[in-house]
Order: sequence, then structure tokens, then C-alpha cells
Amino acid sequence: MFTWLKELFFGKPEPVKEVKVASKPAASKPAPKKAEPKVAKVTKASLSKLTKAQLESKGREFGIEVDKRKKKDDIVAEVLKASK
Repeated sequence: MFTWLKELFFGKPEPVKEVKVASKPAASKPAPKKAEPKVAKVTKASLSKLTKAQLESKGREFGIEVDKRKKKDDIVAEVLKASK
């Protein structure tokens, strides 16, 4: 009875086809190394352009937790000190 209901709602199942996976050809040349991404220098001017929320996430990158209730200048100084 359940097979009849399955066929009624979902149709007859199609047989599973086997797919052969082709093996990858051996690479003759090694892949070129990717250049390391450029790291922007952290300066007081660049940090001053960020919002408090962005400064908080930047501080987390350097392993510190900043308090967003402080003044922005104090947060900038704190993050700048942690970056060095």
C-alpha cells in the first residue's frame, strides 16, 4: 500500500546510473605560490576613520576587548597600543 502511495505522489523511482570519475592527470609544473595579502599598517589616522563598532572588531583582531562606552579617542589609542 505504501509503495502505491509513493508512486502516486512521487512517481516511479528512476534507476541509479553509475558515473565514472576520471582521475586527474599528473601536473607537470607545480602550482605557483600565492602572494601573501598586503597588510595595511595601523595608524592613528586610519583608526580615526573607523566607527566604534569597527574599532571594537579591530581590537578583537589584536586580542583585546574594548569598551564602546569610552570616547572614540581613548578606543583609538587602546587599539593602536595593542597593534604594536
